[in-house]
Amino acid sequence: MLDAAGELLLAHGYRRVTVEDVSRRAGVGKGTVYLHFASKLELFAGVLVRESIDVTAELLAALRADPAEAALDVTLRRTFLAVHHRPLTRALLAGDVEVLGAIATDTKTGLEVVTDKSEFSRAHLALLHRHGLLADDPATTPDLPYRLSAASIGFFLDHLVPAGAGMDVTARADALAAVVRAGFTPPGEPDPAALAAAAPGLAALYERTVDHLTAALPEEP
Repeated sequence: MLDAAGELLLAHGYRRVTVEDVSRRAGVGKGTVYLHFASKLELFAGVLVRESIDVTAELLAALRADPAEAALDVTLRRTFLAVHHRPLTRALLAGDVEVLGAIATDTKTGLEVVTDKSEFSRAHLALLHRHGLLADDPATTPDLPYRLSAASIGFFLDHLVPAGAGMDVTARADALAAVVRAGFTPPGEPDPAALAAAAPGLAALYERTVDHLTAALPEEP
């Protein structure tokens, strides 16, 4: 059902797709859809929750393969690339009402666990600072999450930045990493030992996020 909903959402946009369209594409009865999702809004929000699970799982797999992925600039570079390959997640970050309709602004569904990442951000930044991988202490710099978000969000809205029009996605990801590295991490290359020490804690945060997001999704038949 979520596969069908995602395909139709991307092709036609939220307003033009009905639950009946989804049930027909999925090969199930309309009542079966409503058995698992209370409304059209919750059904399509579920698509985006699942995409967020996929992005987080991708970051977790990369971190398990290489502790260097714990560096903040590397994490955001990989996040940018992961989001770029998921048009619906890009639409969510851009607040694209044409594609997502009410999903772009509604936080009363399971989608709130995707859009509200403040707890994860605080824990993430505190972890990096403890291991010497963040220049400022988030405990004494309360605007740090805002500064980081403000510095990086433009890269995810790069359709609004004409200067990036001639750059491919890898170059834009590298540019994001350069901004994060220059503005938020200590000078020089990160200590491999610090990265190795931080990696298990970051992996645990990712795992907790995946569990939290998964709990927001009903089980499909």
